[in-house]
Amino acid sequence: MNLIPLIYIENKKIRTRKNSNPITVKDFLKLYKEKKKIYILDLDGIHRNKPNLCTYQRFTSFFEIWVDNGPRNLGDIVDTTMAGATNITLRRKLSPKLTIQEIREITENNLFENIEINSINKIHETDGYVVFEETINKSDFKIKELIKNMVSKNKTYIYVNDVNAKSSWEKLGVAGLLVDLDKI
Repeated sequence: MNLIPLIYIENKKIRTRKNSNPITVKDFLKLYKEKKKIYILDLDGIHRNKPNLCTYQRFTSFFEIWVDNGPRNLGDIVDTTMAGATNITLRRKLSPKLTIQEIREITENNLFENIEINSINKIHETDGYVVFEETINKSDFKIKELIKNMVSKNKTYIYVNDVNAKSSWEKLGVAGLLVDLDKI
């Protein structure tokens, strides 16, 4: 199972967890020296349609980047790809008219869909799923079955607060966990 560090970008500032003090790219590189993949949750892109493309480019010299910036159209996908993203997370609420077929015509990047547990039955044909629900109750039988069904179809990554729960997620078949950098 992969543990992928998640960083936030909000108001053009990098944070290692939501509401933490901002850090520079240099400070981030000191904290995280491994040359691996990072997940960038760009809140400026998601909430204000102003993705931080220059920041992505700075990270691509050091990491493989997976970007979740709320692309709304094909131009946003092209921009994110050109900025260096190898994986892109789509948010259907922000781009209801975009089709996976259209996106696949312009990029070979892996496409993941951010979904909510209660909408698992509305899954599209992407390379996998991302779930950002901090309060998932894995002991709830219905939720457990929904997650098992989801992971049986495609790679599923889940944002977690507690890295110690790694083994229980692994048993459910989750491909990886997105974890705030300071919790890894």
